[in-house]
Amino acid sequence: MTLVADASPLIFLAKVDCLNLISRLFKGPVRIPESVRDEVLAPPTPTAEEQVLRSFLDRSRIEPVANPRRFAAALSRADNDALTLAVRIRADLLLADDRLLRELARVEHIRPMGTLGILLRAQEQEIHRPADTQKLVDALIRRHGFRIGIEVYRATLERIHARQPKHKR
Repeated sequence: MTLVADASPLIFLAKVDCLNLISRLFKGPVRIPESVRDEVLAPPTPTAEEQVLRSFLDRSRIEPVANPRRFAAALSRADNDALTLAVRIRADLLLADDRLLRELARVEHIRPMGTLGILLRAQEQEIHRPADTQKLVDALIRRHGFRIGIEVYRATLERIHARQPKHKR
């Protein structure tokens, strides 16, 4: 699977010590534009979080993006670079939380997945239990400034609790 990552999922997954989920859930290298790398390591990044991010980035493919396409003025340089790279390499998946970036990825026939999607997929793969997934989502919102609308939060809770794993005997 060809995967490109924008900054937000990397930052938020690092904050809840779940960045390793990306490599557990998806095979192949994660491709990251240089501008995204620079954004995730920009100060003020707590030391422990920076170590987790640097370790992840060391295992990823950091790539320059020459002449990035400007998809929307409302997107940051890193957002435009991530989508440009995803389009150029025909990525299967773009890790991104920004609503506009996700919509533009769909227009370009690239499937977006955000931080919540990663956590839900980890639950589907029985890496996390539903209660753990809900705790992670709540921690992102309450302690780490993860912003989602009430409708998205409710839909996420429904998905968390609708996917109760079958216990093996």
